[in-house]
Amino acid sequence: MWLLKVLISLPLLTLFVMFLVQNNELVALWPIPDLKIAVSIVYFVLFGLGYLCGRLVAWSQYAPVRATIRRQKKENKQLTKEHEKLNHEHDKLNQQVNSLQEEVEKKGGSGFSLNKKIKGWFSHPLNDE
Repeated sequence: MWLLKVLISLPLLTLFVMFLVQNNELVALWPIPDLKIAVSIVYFVLFGLGYLCGRLVAWSQYAPVRATIRRQKKENKQLTKEHEKLNHEHDKLNQQVNSLQEEVEKKGGSGFSLNKKIKGWFSHPLNDE
């Protein structure tokens, strides 16, 4: 996008500078008729003021987007904290499950097996008599 901006603005800026260089006539400004200034200086000042006004308008119109980005960053921080907390709890629960499985294995039992339980459900037909 920046390349497109440069490709458009560079020729226009070059034409503007060429116009300023060629126009060296002295003109009187409206509020002060005795003050004579070159046309190129007047155009340059007006161009600068127009550029600054345009940047100000663009900045003010971008304000809602900046506010949204700030709000999203804040939400992301909160979600990251919550995610880290849940990860910590998940790790603790995994350690508890592992310790319980080790205790069951030490007692000589085969431990809880979900596969065995599911096989048990489907190995015996239901008696509907």
